[in-house]
Amino acid sequence: MRQKIGLNVGSGHEPEPGWVNVDLRAINGFVDVKASACQLPFRNRQFQWIKADSVLEHLPDPRPAIGELSRLIELDGVVEIRIPALGTNAAHLDPTHKYLADLKHWVELIEEQFLDVNVKSVGVRWRYHQSLVLLQYFMIRILGFHELGQCWVIRAGKPREQSIRIIPKRWWID
Repeated sequence: MRQKIGLNVGSGHEPEPGWVNVDLRAINGFVDVKASACQLPFRNRQFQWIKADSVLEHLPDPRPAIGELSRLIELDGVVEIRIPALGTNAAHLDPTHKYLADLKHWVELIEEQFLDVNVKSVGVRWRYHQSLVLLQYFMIRILGFHELGQCWVIRAGKPREQSIRIIPKRWWID
């Protein structure tokens, strides 16, 4: 069995041991390669696993970075993208977030580059009342309402040979 090679894009202070950890900031002891998520210095189809945790929402346009993830992943590899859910404190209180969208929009952006896209979520949005928390967990886990999650986890595989445009360039008008 071949060893799985992983790429951790936007690793920051949370490197993955044994993986290639990339960040825009050079952080000694944490980052192996300093590079932009939109221009990664690796050959095509080099990685079996790619993780981009809380990266895409910091870009003015996430399409180039998603294209890079598609270029770098092996044909049978897996890309895992985490994004704070629209409407949560994690999404709106960080002034460095430049691209916020609903779950449908994120899925469509990723489907432009990948054939196999699956959604999960982590946590719940409203935690004040215990009954509401339980209701949200039921709606997320049993009924699949991942829009209620605190953070969206999108797994993608099977990169497209040619990207397609699902969302118009000016999606807020068209």
